[in-house]
Amino acid sequence: MTTPWLQQILFGPPGCGKSFHVRQLAASHLGIARDSQQLIETTFHPEYSYGDFLAKLLPHSGTRVHSYQVSGESVHLRDVKLVQLEASPTIEYRIHVGPLLKALALAYAGQSEGRKVLLAIDEINRGNCAQIFGDAFQLLDRDEHGWSEYGLELSTMFYDALKQEMLRLGKTMDQLPDQLCVRNADQECVGYKLRLPPNLSLIGTMNTSDESVYYMDTAFKRRWDFAFMHWHGHQAEVWQGPQGLALVAGTKHGWHALLVKLNAFIASSLPGRRIDDKQVGLWFIKSSKNQSPTPLQTLEKTLGQLLSKSAYSDWVAHFPSAEELGDSGLLRNDSIRPVAESLGVSWPFGASNMHAAGLAKALLPEVKSASNASTPPSSEISREAIRNKLMFFLWDNVFARDTAPLTALLQSVDAAIAEPRTFGEFATDENVDALLEGLMKT
Repeated sequence: MTTPWLQQILFGPPGCGKSFHVRQLAASHLGIARDSQQLIETTFHPEYSYGDFLAKLLPHSGTRVHSYQVSGESVHLRDVKLVQLEASPTIEYRIHVGPLLKALALAYAGQSEGRKVLLAIDEINRGNCAQIFGDAFQLLDRDEHGWSEYGLELSTMFYDALKQEMLRLGKTMDQLPDQLCVRNADQECVGYKLRLPPNLSLIGTMNTSDESVYYMDTAFKRRWDFAFMHWHGHQAEVWQGPQGLALVAGTKHGWHALLVKLNAFIASSLPGRRIDDKQVGLWFIKSSKNQSPTPLQTLEKTLGQLLSKSAYSDWVAHFPSAEELGDSGLLRNDSIRPVAESLGVSWPFGASNMHAAGLAKALLPEVKSASNASTPPSSEISREAIRNKLMFFLWDNVFARDTAPLTALLQSVDAAIAEPRTFGEFATDENVDALLEGLMKT
């Protein structure tokens, strides 16, 4: 049975859309919008600590005045002025409330209404989970109702931090859920323990290919549901969309089609298991709109420049197939017609008998109409991204221990390609072409 809360870690190769899918789950499973205050986001890293996650004291600078002098000679108090004589900087400590306590306060405040809260932890294995969670680790054991089976004692600082957050949300500590109460023999609530409520979900993400990460022990892992994400994402319609169908710049190859070949090449080239760790995800490089002007856009710009030009020499500079009208030095308008019609532009009525400048004026509306009716510029994966991100990942990570498979792939296209010894030798323009060609013919 599906629980109304989630306690899950999404893992998979880099670029498979884990962080994006967390936000999808927030909307579809929990009804939490991406910009909602019910979504608390944090990212673990090597310097992240227990205090960062729950609460800690942080110094804040201030100013303290040591003495004042009374000025003025009037006997009336209203005319007396205090003149500051000396002031010095001071340091005071305030409570920084971390994302876990913020999420708990939000969940407690909305628990009676069933308002759901999500704590999203990106890169959960890039921090020391045992140290970051500390004794809050025991909160991850939940009963069938979604409450933590074991409570966490509140230190004075944690109590004050929780109280601070509850007040910020317009609630008091007396309004905390009954499940948090510590009761005496007379069943009176004499204190509180932290527990995860059923309306609080936790989702983490992690790249399995990262090597400079902290070890995550079995006891921690077994308290989470692990969900693997394939390199092409969670749903097939995603890779059949603009990202998957984006063209690799300078080729006719779709990005998803290229990754199918690439990931098969990686799997066949690496010995042993755990090949998923080295796969390349669909969003490893994000596509962008093709910024290169379309032929129709280029034609429109050219005609704008020729609005006042009638000489054959002006037009032939832009249209190599243009012809001169006899020996007049003027343009034979009909010589432009095949160019326009090849781009789907309707030839204006009577254009053949116009002055050349009139031809440009008559053609412009037809070009704009054809441009508006054409398919908008497609998305593409740039060559620079292929070189600087994909090829570097292959060189520095996937084949870091043995680059022989990469050399063999390049030489399958051109046997004269020398074995690259540095990334600079590997990522040349010629090798970018050879890599793409070699992959697509495998």
